[in-house]
Amino acid sequence: MRLLWLGILVLVLILPSSVLAGGYAPSADELLQKIEELSRELNNVRQQLQEVQSRQEDQVEAVEDVTDKVEEMTTDGISRFSAWGDYRFRLDYNRARHTKYWKSSTVLAAMRDFTGGDVKQLPALMRKMQMAPPNMASAMLQQAGYFPESKGSQYNDTAYTNRLRLNVKVRPSENLVFKGRIAWYKLWGNVSDYTNTGNGMFPNNYFNNNMTQGVRPNDGALYVDRAYVNWTNIGGLPMWFSVGRRPTTHSVPQQFREGLDKRDATPFGANIDLPFDGATIGYQYELFENTGRIRFCYGRGFESGFKGDGAPKPKIDDTDFYGIAWDVIDNPDDDLLVIFQAFRAENLFDFPEGQMYLANPEVPFGVYPAFTTATTNLGNIWELGGVVQKKLFDVDCFASVGMSITDPKRTSQGVIPGLGQAPWDDPFEGVGLLTDPGEKVSAKTGWSVYVGGRIPVEFLNSKFGIEYNYGSEYWLPFLIATDDLYMNKLSTRGHVAEAYWVWTLPETPISRYANAFMRFGYQHYWFDYTGSGNWLGHPRDVDDLNNPMYAQAFTPVSDMDNFYLTFEVFF
Repeated sequence: MRLLWLGILVLVLILPSSVLAGGYAPSADELLQKIEELSRELNNVRQQLQEVQSRQEDQVEAVEDVTDKVEEMTTDGISRFSAWGDYRFRLDYNRARHTKYWKSSTVLAAMRDFTGGDVKQLPALMRKMQMAPPNMASAMLQQAGYFPESKGSQYNDTAYTNRLRLNVKVRPSENLVFKGRIAWYKLWGNVSDYTNTGNGMFPNNYFNNNMTQGVRPNDGALYVDRAYVNWTNIGGLPMWFSVGRRPTTHSVPQQFREGLDKRDATPFGANIDLPFDGATIGYQYELFENTGRIRFCYGRGFESGFKGDGAPKPKIDDTDFYGIAWDVIDNPDDDLLVIFQAFRAENLFDFPEGQMYLANPEVPFGVYPAFTTATTNLGNIWELGGVVQKKLFDVDCFASVGMSITDPKRTSQGVIPGLGQAPWDDPFEGVGLLTDPGEKVSAKTGWSVYVGGRIPVEFLNSKFGIEYNYGSEYWLPFLIATDDLYMNKLSTRGHVAEAYWVWTLPETPISRYANAFMRFGYQHYWFDYTGSGNWLGHPRDVDDLNNPMYAQAFTPVSDMDNFYLTFEVFF
């Protein structure tokens, strides 16, 4: 533009000679007027150029400011954070039936009467009755006026729960990441779920401790469910170290029945579904175009505190977990996952530190709730398990096996050692790892199988699943945390069949975390043996409880039906 006006000025200046040649010559005033007009135009052009330049400088400064802000957010701000969560409403209907059985408090009262309160005579009397034919022992107690509990059923027709979980992930550096989850989980109209089972049918429901907070219905508080740091790419190798409150609940292959496609935690979920504090060292490898990971894991289940000459006898040691969790093959392209794991619970406590809710008023010491802590290290338990998960013709399939092996050492002193004048008033006095009072402790081996499949029904925007699991007489997994209200079905000593329907809501997600669905499910339990999921006491055949020496502290269940409905939103 500037060159154009300069060209016009030159033409004007040379115009007189050309015009004179034609016979016309402009006056001096006309020339001065032309020059003033051109000057004004040049000033306008110069001003416009300055404005454009100023705007460009402002734009550059704005871009620099935005760049600085982005860099600041990237290094110190919100872009380092990822946050997501989920809410679940759940309705459960449950009906359980129990068989005729002898209650431990009844038998203990009879023993007290028969011995006249003489503790020294108790072992001999127990051996005598144990050796007697069941009908004779039963007849002797009935003749003395003691009777077994009658058959019956118990139910809860509507139990509503709310669960809210909030997750966060923060990356403070290139190879460090923090992950955490807090959870709120409670029953409608109650601050615990322990009394809802009525007459003490499910032992694991009666504890509130480090292994249940955030994963079992409780009060209205927010609990830290997970909090751990991962340090990856150690030394430039595919290795990592992780420490904190571990992601060890809701894992493979339970994600299918929970309506999810990806697993939510590390271990094989039929051996362990238990939150604990610990650490992991892992290594990732490539094998025949497949990825694999092996992890060496450690955890602390109970901290026993100071030890020394003034410590109570016998001295209580820490309870520790250690073992391996091995993803032998993890190939998302082929939808194939093979997991093997083995771990050991060492110096297992009899009771975890926390509260025990006893809803059965016939329990002699009758403390509601009772504070409990470990009184004895019962021994050790080995857990072995593996699962194969594969998509076949668009059907999610899995098959798994598990094994538990006990290594008992001692028996419990009871919930509250020395309570009352008669030590045997505590029904847990002398109970060991899968052994009853007066019984010699010995190793017990249990096993389980768990199979299932989930079929897509695309025209209904749904998925249909069926599952079956079986546990043997001495099957003993660590499944304290559970997605089922009354007990984890995978701890059952017997059979469980389940069918469920997952319907995804016809909503368009606007977030990569977004998902919303409803689940409808039905479970039927056939219990072969008592004490499912509990390591205290000898499991007994539910059809052979007419022997008073097989008396039970908790109501034995023969079979149970559970229907559930959920509405779940992930955000």
